[in-house]
Amino acid sequence: MKGVSMQTKINKLVLQGFKSFNRKTTIVFKNGLNIITGPNGSGKSNIIDALSFVLGRISAKSLRADRLVELIFHGSENKKPAKEASVSIYLDNSSNIFPFKEKEIVISRKINKKGVSIYKLNGKTTTRDKILQVLSAARIYPNGHNIVFQGDITQIIEMNPIERRYLIDEICGIAEYNEKKEKALKDLEFVEQKLREAEILLNEKLSTYKKLEAERNAVLKYKELNERLRILRGSYLNKKIELLEEEKKNIEEKIEKKKEILRKIDEKIDEIEKNLEEKENELRKVANQIFEFSKKLQIDKEITQLRTEILVNKSKLEAYQNELEKLDSIIERLQAIEERKKEVLHDLPRAVKEILSLDLNGVYGTISTNVKVDERYRTAIEVAAANHWHDLIVENEDVAKFCIDFLKENKIGRATFLPLNKLKPKIFSDYSILRKEGVIDVASNLIKCDPKVRRAIDFVFGNTLIVKDFESAKNVGIGKVRMVSLDGELFERSGVIVGGFISKPLEALKESKELEKYLDYRKSLKERIDYLKREIEDLEKKLKKLSEKQETQSILTLEKVKVVSQSELEKLRDKRRSFIQRKIEVQSNLNTLEIEKARIEGEINNLKIELEEYKGLNFFDEKLEEILRLIKKIEKEIIDLGPVNFRAVEEFEKFRIEFETYKEKYEKVLEEKKAILKMIEEIEEKRKEVFMKTLNEISDNFNFIFNKMTGGEAALELEEEGNIDSGLLIKANPKGKSLISIDALSGGEKTLTALAFILALQKYRPAPFYALDEIDASLDKENTKKVGELIKEFSKNSQFILISHNEQMLKYGNVLYGVTMEDGESKIVGLEMPGE
Repeated sequence: MKGVSMQTKINKLVLQGFKSFNRKTTIVFKNGLNIITGPNGSGKSNIIDALSFVLGRISAKSLRADRLVELIFHGSENKKPAKEASVSIYLDNSSNIFPFKEKEIVISRKINKKGVSIYKLNGKTTTRDKILQVLSAARIYPNGHNIVFQGDITQIIEMNPIERRYLIDEICGIAEYNEKKEKALKDLEFVEQKLREAEILLNEKLSTYKKLEAERNAVLKYKELNERLRILRGSYLNKKIELLEEEKKNIEEKIEKKKEILRKIDEKIDEIEKNLEEKENELRKVANQIFEFSKKLQIDKEITQLRTEILVNKSKLEAYQNELEKLDSIIERLQAIEERKKEVLHDLPRAVKEILSLDLNGVYGTISTNVKVDERYRTAIEVAAANHWHDLIVENEDVAKFCIDFLKENKIGRATFLPLNKLKPKIFSDYSILRKEGVIDVASNLIKCDPKVRRAIDFVFGNTLIVKDFESAKNVGIGKVRMVSLDGELFERSGVIVGGFISKPLEALKESKELEKYLDYRKSLKERIDYLKREIEDLEKKLKKLSEKQETQSILTLEKVKVVSQSELEKLRDKRRSFIQRKIEVQSNLNTLEIEKARIEGEINNLKIELEEYKGLNFFDEKLEEILRLIKKIEKEIIDLGPVNFRAVEEFEKFRIEFETYKEKYEKVLEEKKAILKMIEEIEEKRKEVFMKTLNEISDNFNFIFNKMTGGEAALELEEEGNIDSGLLIKANPKGKSLISIDALSGGEKTLTALAFILALQKYRPAPFYALDEIDASLDKENTKKVGELIKEFSKNSQFILISHNEQMLKYGNVLYGVTMEDGESKIVGLEMPGE
C-alpha cells in the first residue's frame, strides 16, 4: 500500500508547568519537517514527553520520570514549583477524520500534585478511554511506533520478534480479524459445551434407543417368522389335503375296480348256481334209477347202506367243517376282545406309550405310574383319577407342545398333559368334614410319590375324599364334596353318583376261560373231523370191493354216472365256494377301501376346517417333508428369539420421535460448530491474506529504503514460514558486507536499519505525524545526509517533528525551533526556513 496524504496534523502544542516548561508555551507546528534544536539539557526532549503525555501515555518511566507527579515543574532558585502540569494538543479536523463539526479539536491533559490526571476534549472533561477512541480514528496511539524517544531508535531492532510482529499487526489492521476470531473461538467454546452436553444426553438416549430398537426388531422378526410359520402351516395343511385328495381319488378308482370285480363274480356265481341246479336234477334221476334197480339185489342193500353211511358221514363232515369255520370266526373275535381287554386293563394308550418311549427330559410318566398306594385304597384311587389315570406329567407347557406336535406329525393319537408349572391344585382343607365318621382321608394324602410330581398328584386327587362306604358318603353329605368309596362308588359335587360292578383283573381272567373253552371245543371238533375222514375212507374201500362183483356191474355203471355227477357237482360247489370266498375277500377289501375313503374324507374335512384359519395366504408348493423341515427350522428360530416385548414397537416408535428430536438438536448444534469453524477458517485465511500482503509490501519498502540509505539489501521474514503468529525477523545486508546478524551491526547501521523499518511502515501506511528524538545521534555526516533527504521526502505525506542538534540535519527542516534554558526554565524560539 502506498502512502496517502495527511488527514490530520498537529497544529500546535501548548505546555504549562510541564517539566522544564513552567510558563505557558505554545509551539505551532507546520506541515513537512519541523526540527527542534538546542543545546543539551535545554529541554528539547521534554517536548516529545509532553506530546506522549497529552496523547494518554501513562508509564512514568517512558516519560523519563519515576512518578507522574515528577512531570510537574519543580521550580528553581528564582522560580516557584508549579501546582500542576498541563499539555494541550490542537489537531486539524479539516477532513472530518474526527467525529466533530469543528475544524480543529483540542485534547488536554492535566496532572496535579496528587498524581490525578484530568482529560478534556474540546474543553469538556472526559476519560482517557474516550480520548484514545477519538485518536484511534486517525491511527494515533500514545505508544505508537511514530513516536521515538531519545536513544530508542534501535528499540525496534532490539525488541523480540513477537513484539516486532505486533507492529505489522497494528499496521495491517488485523486486530479486527483477531477480535472476530476471538469472538468466534468463544462462540466455538460455548457451542462445544452445548455439543458435549448434547452428546452426553444423546448417548444416554442412544443406549435406550438401541435397546428398544433391538426389542422392536425382535418383535418384527417374531411377527415375520410367525407369519412365515402360518404360511408354512397353511401350506402343510393345503399340501396334505392335496395329497389326501389324490389318495382319495386313487382309492375311489380302486373301489370302482373292486365293484366291477364283484359284479363279474356275482355273474359267475349266478351261472354256477344255474349249472348246480341242472346237475342236482340229473343226480336225483340217477339216484332214483339206482334205488329202483337195487331193490332186486341184496347186495344193493349193502351198497346202498354203505353209500348212505358215506353220505351221512360226508354230511356230518361238511357240517363239522362249517361249524369249524364259524368257530374260528368266534375265536378270532374273542381273541381280539381279549387283546382289547388287556390293553384296557394292563396297557397304556398308544399315544402315551409313544411319548414315554421317546425318553424325553421333562416327561415324568403318567399319573398311574407315579401313584404308590396301599392295596386297600387302590380301587378308590383309580376311580378318583377318572380320565386322568393315563395323563402325562410334564415339566412345562413347552414340553407339552413338543409332544403334541410329535403326535400330530406322526398321526399317532391324542394324549392329555399336566404341565407342572401351570397346574393350580386345590387341596381339601375342611377339617370338620375330615373328622366325620367313615371319612378316611383326602385321596392325595394316601398316595406316595416323587416330590417333583406332587403338584400333579395334588391337582388330580387333592380335592377328593376317600370314604368307607355309601353310608359314610351320605353322612358327609352327597354333593358337598367329591368322594369315592373303597368299593369304587363315585360321588360328584354336582350330585351325580356313579357305581356298580367293576371289572377287575380276576373277572377278566374268568372271562378268558370262555375263550379257552372255545379253543378246547375247536380241538375236539378237529378230532371228530379227522375221525369222520378215516371212517369215510374205510366205507369207500368196502364199497369198492362190493362194486367189483358181477351182479353189481349194472348198478356200478349207474353208480359211476352218479359218482361223475357228484364229482361234477362237487366241482361246481367248490367253484362256487371259491367265487364266494373271492367275493368275501373282494368285499372285505372293498369295505376296507370304503372305510379308508371315509377316514380320508373325515381327515380332509378336519384339515379344511383347520385351513380356514389360514384363508387368504399364499401357500408354498413344496414337498411335504420340505415344508415340515422349514416349519421345524422356523419354530426353532422363534424359540431362539426368547421372550418378546410386543409393546416394544409402540415404545420404540414413540421413543424414536423423541430421539430424532434430540438428534436434530444435536445436529443443529453440530452444524453451528461447523459454521463457526468455517468462519474461523475464513477469518484466518483473510487475516493471513491481509497480514502477508502488508508484510510483503512493508518488506519491499524496507528493502527499497535500506538500499537507498546503504546500498545494501534487507528483508522482513517470519520466524516460521506461513505462520503469522510467529515472530518477525529483520535481515540486513549493508553494501559491501555479507549477511550478518542484527547484533553484529554497528550503532549507525542499527540506526539506519531501524529508521528504514520505521519509514517502510510510514510509506505503507503513514501516521499523521512522526516525533523522532535525536535519531541521528550516532550517524556520520554522509549517513545523516541520506537520512535527512529521506525524511524530507517522506514529510510530504506526514508531519515530522525531529529533535536534533546535527547541523547537517538542520538544513532539511521546513521550520526550526530553538530551545534554551534560563534559570531552570525552557524557552522556545521558532524560525521558518525559506522554501527550496
